[in-house]
Amino acid sequence: MKSIIHIIIASIVLVALISLPANAVTSDHYYIHYTHMTMKFSGTDAIVTLSFELDTFAKVYTLLMGTHNLEEDIKEMFYEFEDVKVSQIHKEYAIVRISNVSRLSNGYYLHDSRKLGSGVDLLTIVFPSGATKQISNANATMNIFY
Repeated sequence: MKSIIHIIIASIVLVALISLPANAVTSDHYYIHYTHMTMKFSGTDAIVTLSFELDTFAKVYTLLMGTHNLEEDIKEMFYEFEDVKVSQIHKEYAIVRISNVSRLSNGYYLHDSRKLGSGVDLLTIVFPSGATKQISNANATMNIFY
């Protein structure tokens, strides 16, 4: 009898988690907090490592359903960029490849500032030379050349 009650309770919890509307997890990004973004430039492209913290509900949801469910929200972070590919998503970070973020002009690569879909506590820009520049509480990338 006790095992039947446990199965019923577990089933109710599982059904409640699975049957949530999609926007309950994805709207307004309240469940995800972006802590650090490293943007490493190479030619016209960039590789971004995006670190984040999830709230408790989102951690349980990704544990049950997988981190691939975060892909669209991570892509929304880069809504002003044209060619965004999320290559890896882990529990606390994602690797994103962005093509054509810069353009070549007179021997220099120019990157125009672009808004981000959400704020990030710390943005680190890594130039091809290895030099870095950091911005706290960033809502956009900055105009740079390299």
